[in-house]
Amino acid sequence: MFIRSQNFLTPALRCGKNVITVQNQIDRDIVAKLETRIDTFLSAKTISRVIVGVSGGADSVALLRALNNIGVELIAVHCNFHLRGEESNRDALFVKELCERLNIELRTVDFDVEGYRRENGGSVEMACRALRYSYFEEQRVSSAADRIAVAHNSDDNAETLLLNLFRGAGIAGLRAMRPDTGTIIRPLLEVSRKEIEEYLEALCQPFIIDSTNLSSDYRRNFLRNEVIPLIEKEWPGVKRSLNRTAGIMRMEEEGIDAIVSGLIGEDSLSYESILREGSGKWLLRRFVKSKDGTDDMVEEMWASLAKGKIRKGARWSNGKGEFIFGSSGLEWIPGLALPEGTDIGDDFIWQKFPNTPDLMEKIRKDRSNRCLWIPCEPSRIRVRTRVDGDRMKPLGMDGSKLVSDIISDSGLPAREKRRLAVAENMETGEILWVENLRRSRKDLVSDADKFIWRLNRK
Repeated sequence: MFIRSQNFLTPALRCGKNVITVQNQIDRDIVAKLETRIDTFLSAKTISRVIVGVSGGADSVALLRALNNIGVELIAVHCNFHLRGEESNRDALFVKELCERLNIELRTVDFDVEGYRRENGGSVEMACRALRYSYFEEQRVSSAADRIAVAHNSDDNAETLLLNLFRGAGIAGLRAMRPDTGTIIRPLLEVSRKEIEEYLEALCQPFIIDSTNLSSDYRRNFLRNEVIPLIEKEWPGVKRSLNRTAGIMRMEEEGIDAIVSGLIGEDSLSYESILREGSGKWLLRRFVKSKDGTDDMVEEMWASLAKGKIRKGARWSNGKGEFIFGSSGLEWIPGLALPEGTDIGDDFIWQKFPNTPDLMEKIRKDRSNRCLWIPCEPSRIRVRTRVDGDRMKPLGMDGSKLVSDIISDSGLPAREKRRLAVAENMETGEILWVENLRRSRKDLVSDADKFIWRLNRK
């Protein structure tokens, strides 16, 4: 029931094909390590019911065993393409007996690959893939499963990146396979083929070796059997490097998607983007570094956000501007903020008007607070940046309120908050106006005033 290749024995030949217990602490640790990784992957996505493709090979058998051991509700599916004669039937029987022993529901399907190619064209590999995934999806929908689980591993991902590179590919090709497409999950995508075989050996779990995998006739097999081993002689660990590149390309793609969807602006990065699964910290780093921010800034921001403690108003300066945690995300404001209490009267203009009933009516109806109307001479008024501790007595309410709270409660972007001015009566110390937000109930205009002054930004 199993194939023997040169210098290789399946675990079944070493342990006995029906032995499925873990023998010692080392083996238990190997088993726990892989199953914990898969359990963490699924738990983060609240996946509890899956269709799992099982060919009988090491990868799919390891995935089946791990999913079953961590308590996922499973429906196994085996596709028989009848391309390898008796070997194909041997694989089907192996999967059937394995699922019976593990008490897992199994659904099998037989495909006419050549018939499909006559109608649709394409290579044998393309035909098998189309037939397989179409059937998987039918079973997922009919069974109300959360996902289809397939057993691609990190070695497969490295091979996919190279295949796409040799064909000529952009970001989508160089990111290789996704761990989760929304319908298909690949829980083993960060697990190497060596780790998978160690896991099966620890379980004493037999598996099938497809004899076509030993041939280099197919391009993927040629890469696996000939090219990558040759490269590894000069660059040991090249598969890890290729997977790291694929991961970076996945994040680059997600970053472009975030820009297109409006989650990332030229000068803003939404909290939704930063906290998104997988690429959030990468997006944060790219945004901060693009404004000449430092790695230390990134780490401080991430530590705050990762703990769910968004300190709105927190800021980081780098000599060219400031990063600020605003109401909806991280904002970049070019140029440094003026010191507290800085006089900014030159940015504003005063205009004098004779008082008329029409003007008074206009003032009473204006709720925008874009300008300040007062009855006193402008020489008594100072326009400045706010000072920590500033308070005003807002029109329409009793008591006083901190200007900082008025600004914070406004919901304005940090960029707009930072440039807001306050107008102070220098004789009384009263804050009369917070630009665009609130007017004090002090120094109001009245019908008795002969002239009225208006203050607004140039």
